[in-house]
Amino acid sequence: MPLGIERINARRQQPNEHINFIKPLDGPDKNLSEDFLQRIAAICKPIMRANHLAVMSLEEHRCNPEFLGRNFNAGEVIQLVLKAPSGHWLPFKFVQMVMMHELAHCKQMNHSKAFWKVKDQYSTELKALWQKGYTGDGMWSRGRTLLTGQYDEASLGSEETLPEHLCGGTFRSSGKRKRTAKPKLSYKERKERTIVKKFGVNGVALGADEETKAKLEKGKKTAGNPRVAGSNRGRELRAMAALSRFTTTAGEDNMAKAEDEVARSGSETESDWEAGPSGPEEAV
Repeated sequence: MPLGIERINARRQQPNEHINFIKPLDGPDKNLSEDFLQRIAAICKPIMRANHLAVMSLEEHRCNPEFLGRNFNAGEVIQLVLKAPSGHWLPFKFVQMVMMHELAHCKQMNHSKAFWKVKDQYSTELKALWQKGYTGDGMWSRGRTLLTGQYDEASLGSEETLPEHLCGGTFRSSGKRKRTAKPKLSYKERKERTIVKKFGVNGVALGADEETKAKLEKGKKTAGNPRVAGSNRGRELRAMAALSRFTTTAGEDNMAKAEDEVARSGSETESDWEAGPSGPEEAV
């Protein structure tokens, strides 16, 4: 049995071990509807076994103007309409094809290109079973009963109006409510939010207290570091740096000149001292 269910001491044979429950609607035709669904399940057995399909519950649905079949949660529940609006039974093979459509939804939930490929595959396999005369295993094998004779030869009359859509769509159980997407914040907003979380709303950024800065700068109020190289503050800083380099270079040149002058004056005094004593000797 699929979905982790096992029957022990079952009172009657199941037409398809890949379908757990078969539920007809209550009414005067309940036995006939149950036999109809059982034979639908019986002929689907080879297809479901070959494609690893499992259905929890196969149910009858009342006639409606919207659909002939629908699938819940990829095989949890498959509902089929067995009667036309006039009250007559729908053709047996017609309902079998609707069943193939709903089984394809167990593999592909949406009506996409992949879905129609799977549905065509199941329909081809069903037609091959028709050609072999297969109707099921065991007591559902080929044969006629008083019940099957009432719907097996049914046909759609020209006055019958079928629902607008073959399939009523696929449905999934509503899980947890999805969270609504929050607006995406910019980097600046995220940074501000982080600062507020860490330091609170009334905090003061480092270096933002102008009075404290003025005291530290000895009463001189200076602008902050420039954020753009082409700003006025940036140009002023570059000019001051160039001026300081020029002053340093000029000072080094002046120092070199002073040292040269000192060296020259020292050499002159030394030569004068050497020439001084020799003068009187020559005079004598």
